[in-house]
Amino acid sequence: MAPLMLFVVSMAQFIDIMNGSSMTVALVDISKALGFDSYSTQWIISAYVVTFGGFLLLSGRIGDMYGHRKVFLSGQIWFGLWSLVISFSTSPAMFCITRALQGIGASMSVPTALGLITTTFPAGPKRTRALSVFGGFGAAGAVVGLLLAGAFISSVGWEWIFRFSSIFSFVLFAVGYVAIPVMPPKTVTAKIDVAGAMTATSSMICIIYYISTGSATGWASVQTLPVLIAGLVLLVAFLWIETRLVKNPIMPFRIWRLRNFSSAFVAILFLQGQFQGYTYFATLIFQNVMGYNSMQTALAFLAHSLFAVVLFTILGKILPKYPLKPFILTGFAFRCAAALMFAFVTQSTSYWTLPFIGLLVHVVGLGTSVLPAQITALKDAQNEDQGVVGALYSTGMQLGAPLGLVIVTLISENSVEVTATTPVDEIMKSYRNGLFGVVALGVLGAAVTAFMMPNTPAPTPATPTSPAAPVTTDSSTASSAAAGTVATGAGAAVVAANVTVVDLEIDEALAESAERMEMV
Repeated sequence: MAPLMLFVVSMAQFIDIMNGSSMTVALVDISKALGFDSYSTQWIISAYVVTFGGFLLLSGRIGDMYGHRKVFLSGQIWFGLWSLVISFSTSPAMFCITRALQGIGASMSVPTALGLITTTFPAGPKRTRALSVFGGFGAAGAVVGLLLAGAFISSVGWEWIFRFSSIFSFVLFAVGYVAIPVMPPKTVTAKIDVAGAMTATSSMICIIYYISTGSATGWASVQTLPVLIAGLVLLVAFLWIETRLVKNPIMPFRIWRLRNFSSAFVAILFLQGQFQGYTYFATLIFQNVMGYNSMQTALAFLAHSLFAVVLFTILGKILPKYPLKPFILTGFAFRCAAALMFAFVTQSTSYWTLPFIGLLVHVVGLGTSVLPAQITALKDAQNEDQGVVGALYSTGMQLGAPLGLVIVTLISENSVEVTATTPVDEIMKSYRNGLFGVVALGVLGAAVTAFMMPNTPAPTPATPTSPAAPVTTDSSTASSAAAGTVATGAGAAVVAANVTVVDLEIDEALAESAERMEMV
């Protein structure tokens, strides 16, 4: 059932990202239909982002402690229920409240989806291919959301964006209930770190709120600055609680000592900032410079989506054979090139020249950077930490996207004052400067990645050796998986008779042992 399970969790990622990206196209229509004013329009997106980012860490840790399957399926039901309720919104207040509740459901599904993948597929080529599929579905969802939003708005209405998401969430719950294996109940002796959960969630909500609303209301306004201060105070309290008071912290600090994870976390901040800035200005250029309507803009991104699916499938077979750091640096370069191509679009530019080629180049950069960064982040974490690692990685994505967008939009807006009468050439000058900011983010991100990320070699190909006699060593920890029980310690492993020992990295060797024990 592993392939079907992978499809279910990948589709959950697809639906979540598709739902979010569709708001780019539907923003104006929803605002007009429900009577949002110029200030509150931002909450069509921010209400979801705040709760999604705020509850990620808590949801990931609960999944680690009580089972990823339970939390994932609960998240699907919650997401589907509130997606349906959103479609019947009659006021801005109802829409924002239900959209925030929808974000909690997504925060339950995304980190536990990563946890299910990493605990089901053994480390090495199989896990890399699985994460490639997962990433490919996410990349496709980002652009398919634009396409479907344009189709729904021009036909049956924006409400069907959420009804479509709701229907698919319930279907995924039903299929996932069958496809995701029921693991033995976990014996949980430690209680949930309530104080850490409350301070972590509250601090993330405050910080993401400030980032999401500061550009519209003012970075030092009474609506935003006190919230930021509260968020920082709560963050300090969270760090103090986790390091001094609790024995079972919601965020074990040992994961930050993993260089692969910490460097990938920093890289994803820049990568997501680049992605958000690129798609934002590409959408504006299509509509405000090239004169496309919503449906034409969605169709313009179709090549991006289709090529992403193909490329991510190919990368799933290539990435396990080579070190990942060069791929990430190459991805930064390709994404900078794609931003430069859009920076020189004019009113008379044909879609099939700079925009089309720029989208394809961006997909190459997306695949060779985000996917390796995700694999790197999850590479060294133990099974009992996979949920929280996935949650922190997703939190980095949620922080990086608005931060990057804030930076590039400030560059754009401060270079040219755009009004209703501003000529198109001047508008494009503003967008061009914003895209130069996207390039600067890429250059800085590449430099930081080159300095921080370790040069992890590619896995050594398996070399058959003579059958090894059973080896018994002491181990400090034990981890039970569906494939069997594998004891892990400081470089020692327990393998059964007739199991060939291969010269791989320790995590891949253990995974190979588990798989072959099941075969025996």
